[in-house]
Amino acid sequence: MKTKFACPQCGYNFNKPTNMSMKILQMVSSWTKETSVALKKVMRNIYDNIPSDRSKEAYYYFLKNIQKFDEEHIRYGIRIYTNGNHHKQGKGFAFLRAIIENRQSNFSKQLENERSLYGKSPTKRKLN
Repeated sequence: MKTKFACPQCGYNFNKPTNMSMKILQMVSSWTKETSVALKKVMRNIYDNIPSDRSKEAYYYFLKNIQKFDEEHIRYGIRIYTNGNHHKQGKGFAFLRAIIENRQSNFSKQLENERSLYGKSPTKRKLN
């Protein structure tokens, strides 16, 4: 009788081989088209520039870890990552995940700080 071993963090089952490509496709298709395209683009940049992250497993675990975050924060993290050319500095999926995670956890305070820094838009007034 085999005991089942599964990673509590990522869900990897050590007894059964998995089809990573199919799981990646399912996860990417669960987001909107805009997010899916952005994820594929950033994945290609990381694959081309960072040899240690050039595997389906690394991409799968990255996707598995960011599933719990809102799409708005995922797109923000991808935008910051690509605009900063972090893939050319050797920063891979772990760095991108950290950007997304920090954006999610600090969002309310960051919004409050931006409002105090820049102010808010004036209210609309009707002209007579």
